[in-house]
Amino acid sequence: MAHATGSGPRTDNGRRPRPWTPHLSGVAALLLDEEGRVTQWGGAAARLFGRPAERAVGRHLVDLLPGARAETVLRAVTDAASGVPRSDLLFVESGDGLRRELAFTWEPLTRPGPWGAVLVTAADAALARGVTDPTGGERLALLHELSSRVSSTLDPLRVAEDAVDVAVPRFADSAGLYIAEGLLRDEAYPDHDADGSLALRRLALRLTRRRTDDHDWSGAFPAGEIVRYYARHPAHRCMATGRPVIYTVAELEPIEIDKIASVLGGTGPAPLDEITFLAVPLTARGMVLGFISFIRGPGRPRYTGDDVKLAEDLAARAAICIDNARLYSRERRTAQSLQQNLAPSNLTVPPGLEVAHRYLPVSAMTVGGDWYDVIPLSETRMALVMGDAMGHGAAAAGAMSQLRASVRTLAGFDLPPDEVLRRLDLMAGDMDAIQCATCLYATIDLSTRICALSRAGHPPPILVYPDGTASVLDLPTGLALGVGDPDHSQTYATTEVTIPAGATLALYTDGLVESREQDIDTGIAALVDHLRSPGPTLDATCATIIDALPTQYDDVALLLARITTDLQKR
Repeated sequence: MAHATGSGPRTDNGRRPRPWTPHLSGVAALLLDEEGRVTQWGGAAARLFGRPAERAVGRHLVDLLPGARAETVLRAVTDAASGVPRSDLLFVESGDGLRRELAFTWEPLTRPGPWGAVLVTAADAALARGVTDPTGGERLALLHELSSRVSSTLDPLRVAEDAVDVAVPRFADSAGLYIAEGLLRDEAYPDHDADGSLALRRLALRLTRRRTDDHDWSGAFPAGEIVRYYARHPAHRCMATGRPVIYTVAELEPIEIDKIASVLGGTGPAPLDEITFLAVPLTARGMVLGFISFIRGPGRPRYTGDDVKLAEDLAARAAICIDNARLYSRERRTAQSLQQNLAPSNLTVPPGLEVAHRYLPVSAMTVGGDWYDVIPLSETRMALVMGDAMGHGAAAAGAMSQLRASVRTLAGFDLPPDEVLRRLDLMAGDMDAIQCATCLYATIDLSTRICALSRAGHPPPILVYPDGTASVLDLPTGLALGVGDPDHSQTYATTEVTIPAGATLALYTDGLVESREQDIDTGIAALVDHLRSPGPTLDATCATIIDALPTQYDDVALLLARITTDLQKR
């Protein structure tokens, strides 16, 4: 009897490929920046798409999804980066070389940063529907629940608690998440101690309410406890190899066995023998951060290969979010430190001059590239500075700090404003952190009321006279600092104006007057209107201007200076 041969696809050796069962290696999570370039590509993505991380990170996702509709991918990235989640079904060439229908979800991160802006989940469409595998829907539901809970979280403790909450009780009777001690304090990855051990902190522990859980598990294994694991421990082996490890109580340290036996109430060895453990490494950006431990007790099936695949995907998503939270916290602390140590808080102002100022960052890092300063030059002369280094966060703050220090150094030579900017531009070319910055530098002589000003690509200052009339000072623009002038032909010009007593000079950054809703000319006109109707004090005027600010898209800095005494009449 002849057998039917069929006409389906065949491999190079003439055999048909084995049916592709959509198990959990067919579910992947990855991160993209707002342009669609990959910032995180884990093992699940490598298996699903047949491409290792080193060949994926930094590339646009369109290039990594052969056969997919490029316009759909681009539109999905754009929508998610702008805050609109979406789902799509796309036919994509998978790791085995065949085209398959995959279900994609695109979710915006609440706190985008260098780690990424969009979380992408890809799964075999059959698995997403729970058709081929009866448990596939429940498994995918676990992964989606974890993603939805942790993708917008930038608190490592919250991520850890959410991860174990999702796992218990559907996947495990209990779960604990451990992070290498010191990583959350921005320290480098800890080396092994002389005895080969590693210290980890138990960030979270969750238990299901079963018969044996009436005992004080959390007292024996408290969250926040630092635990030391030696080379013979399965958890240490899991972190060292970067691979999951299934083990039993027999492989634990004696002190752990005693604790478990005590909370089980001395019920004998049988319950201990029925407990199984699964330790899975938490790996992000090529570094093992710690591990997550899943535990099943009596009455639950022991962990198998399919369970390991699910645990790996749960751990991968948790690891990405924990590492994002760690990097965010580190950048935020760096930015805060720069703000506290470098941003002017108490400006030295001579008699006869009143100043008011505000700094309002758009970034949650609490600091950006905007800065201002008042620098005494003599008893009656001082310099006013307003600058804006491109970007936000710690990188922009670092550029700002270099520029501010350089301006203070140059001011000490009492140079004309245009010469200060010319030299500052030359210095900016040697500062790696500075890609582009604008600056306005002015000197005021209280005895003559002459103000000399020069600007490098910065918005023009506004002078408001005592009678309420206002003028936007027409100064030569000049190139921004650090944009590159190989011929050194860039020149800046100094303009002198006389400021009467009672007049107010306003310096500001473009974030105050320019946004997606209004162009810079409209914003400057609105600022002029506010300055024509000042408050009872200069500080009140400053507050009114900031309070009237429309939707903010950039850092804002504002410095108001007023000559209060006419020294010529004294």
